[in-house]
Amino acid sequence: MPNFKFIVAAEDSGQRIDVFLAGQTQKSRTVIQEHLKKNCVTINSQPLTKYSIRIQAGDEVAIDLLEDEGLALEPVEAPLSILFEDEHLLVINKEQGIVVHPAAGHRGDTLVHHLLHYLGESDSFVSSSSIRPGIVHRLDKGTSGVLLVAKNREVQDSLSHQFKNREVKKVYEALVWGQIQREGVLKNAIGRDRVHRQKMSSKTSQGRSAETRFKPSEIFRSYTHLLVFPLTGRTHQIRVHLSEFGHSIVGDPIYGKGLTAKRSEEISDGIRQVMANLEHPFLHARTLTFTHPLSKQVLEFEAPRPKSFDTILALLRAENSL
Repeated sequence: MPNFKFIVAAEDSGQRIDVFLAGQTQKSRTVIQEHLKKNCVTINSQPLTKYSIRIQAGDEVAIDLLEDEGLALEPVEAPLSILFEDEHLLVINKEQGIVVHPAAGHRGDTLVHHLLHYLGESDSFVSSSSIRPGIVHRLDKGTSGVLLVAKNREVQDSLSHQFKNREVKKVYEALVWGQIQREGVLKNAIGRDRVHRQKMSSKTSQGRSAETRFKPSEIFRSYTHLLVFPLTGRTHQIRVHLSEFGHSIVGDPIYGKGLTAKRSEEISDGIRQVMANLEHPFLHARTLTFTHPLSKQVLEFEAPRPKSFDTILALLRAENSL
């Protein structure tokens, strides 16, 4: 049984199958092509081996991702900040610094390993996926906030479908460099950077449509506290869009410029000290709204900001009031 299924949206029609699946699964095209050779990919339930095939809107594409050789998921005991739990799903406030699931660059201590320990008696959870059990969406390592986890395959498929169809509403908070005086929307397509392959960028020939809306919540001398509403879910979407807009997220080690000499001159000693000791970006997934797969009730959950985020906002507010 394929462990990932995707319905091709109109915006993706005409893409090569290997390009499409690389974007959907965050695997390289080489890995996808190897899966095609091993008959692990189907279109509309028909096996496919040619990676030059072009997909069409409405096609059902499925891939059975093979387990990474040597990768074994072992339970790891660690605290979980649980916002909600029933027999079907979990809603977690993910801490900064936690990787969601194993990948090529991080195989050991991840949220999936913590979930295996917490739900260790649940065969349905373990069998939902060989590498990413329960995971229906992800947050970057440095991003905190609301994360949804399924406890079995049926719920995982249902929630994944909601994310794919943009039925899940997401609200983020970010602290960015510079003043943003208005609401707006950013629509640059996003794909793998042509030079730096670990980065995402709009400067690519294979970008996928992406849309991020934003609204200033508080404006300070050198910063803006933003509410951010991603309408799509591309990798690093918020970070890329805001950086290319000229307002990178404070503390972003990849898409930000850090504490430059000019920026350092514009801030107080107290703020400068906080900035010098940053470990993660100020990006927080505040609210998630979705439909429960079984009860069909619309649920909304909000996660409190990390202490460091509250601390910097308090310092900025104090300086603004002087």
